[in-house]
Amino acid sequence: MAGLTDMEELIASVPEKDIATYLREAFICYGAGAYRGCIVLVHTALFEGLRMKLHAVSSSNAAAKAVLSVIEPDAAAQKVFEQKLIDQMRTNAIITQLESDILVQLNKQRNKAAHPSGHLVTAEEARYVFSEAVQKFLSQPIRQTSVLVDAIVARLPDPNFFPSSMMPDIALVVDQETENLDQAAMPELLAKIAGLHGGTDQTASANAVKFVLALAGRKQPATRATIVKRFVTPKSSSDANAEAITALVTTDPEILTALTPADKMRVSALLLKNAEAVGETALYQELRNPAHALASMVGVLGEAAVLADHKAFADYVLATAPAAPAFVTALATSPTLLGSLQDQYKARAGHSDFGTANSFASVLPSLDHALALVSTDVEALRMLASVVRAAGYGAFGALDLANKRFDSLPKLKAKAFNAYAGDLSAVDRALAAAYYNSGAATFRANYLDPAPPVTV
Repeated sequence: MAGLTDMEELIASVPEKDIATYLREAFICYGAGAYRGCIVLVHTALFEGLRMKLHAVSSSNAAAKAVLSVIEPDAAAQKVFEQKLIDQMRTNAIITQLESDILVQLNKQRNKAAHPSGHLVTAEEARYVFSEAVQKFLSQPIRQTSVLVDAIVARLPDPNFFPSSMMPDIALVVDQETENLDQAAMPELLAKIAGLHGGTDQTASANAVKFVLALAGRKQPATRATIVKRFVTPKSSSDANAEAITALVTTDPEILTALTPADKMRVSALLLKNAEAVGETALYQELRNPAHALASMVGVLGEAAVLADHKAFADYVLATAPAAPAFVTALATSPTLLGSLQDQYKARAGHSDFGTANSFASVLPSLDHALALVSTDVEALRMLASVVRAAGYGAFGALDLANKRFDSLPKLKAKAFNAYAGDLSAVDRALAAAYYNSGAATFRANYLDPAPPVTV
């Protein structure tokens, strides 16, 4: 709480000279022990100062202009306007709810001090009123919320608003645009951005999503809650927004924890619809990629939460068996999901359909390191045996891998070779599961020997 020296310094922080004069008179009252008079003068300075600040920005700030249109008739007629001013400033997002509560309290303390109430005003109370009025309000500028929000929204349709499509660059632009924007303005900004998304202007719609993704990337609880309320909830009822919602979930999976049960069901359905529409046409790095979304969700929320609330989506993604090393490693600590993915891989590796087997054989070398990291020695052996099975059907891609003794899969081959140093009955079971019937020794001689040590 302010002392005498602090009170003098606080006066110097007030830019309006007339208001500073009121405060000096209040300071004199305080020094003379007239604490009741100090509070009354501070109250006058506070509400007159707020009016002056509103007038100073009203030409460019629609919110300030709206507040003045309501309270000025009362002020000009010397009527009580303080509570109306507080209500209007809060409604127009010029002050927060907390600041509104503080102003209401200061107004009550003035009323107790100025009217016969039996209330004894102390020095501590006078100092509190003085410091709160100056520090929280009189030394601060009026928030330019509406004018900043309108300026951002007006320029979002510009093709060069985001010169780059890289998320770090997009975040840099958004950070600059919102540098002077108060958190209290975020609901208004997101509501207007949501209005642009899905509109007739495709550039504005695309830029709106990029802007929201950059905000989601901050992973701030208050911003996340606003994104959910102003963007996710109103957009989650339309299939047209499946891709945008998926990208948001990929960026910040904790959005899912901020949803109501009904909205969570809607978003889960949109994740599945996006997966069905996008499939494997998007690169794994893209935020709309279903596998990327699932990996991000698992990494933040855990396997149990994902399976509890989004099992249909997870099952669909795994059924497509996306061949992305980053996806494999992302599931390393999720045994159920990883097991399902490995089962899908083995089924494709040994498929009787040439197209399926050849397609998987072509991507398997790129998965060698990732699969070796998450597979046991026996699992690695079974993967190679599955490829041999497809080779037996005549799939040329599988034949090429097997005939070259899996030299393009050095890490899986090393693990498969190591399986022979363990439980040989487990080796026999793995080969039998892949329908290899020529015996463990023959498999090793034909496909694994010699196997130089490879560190996985």
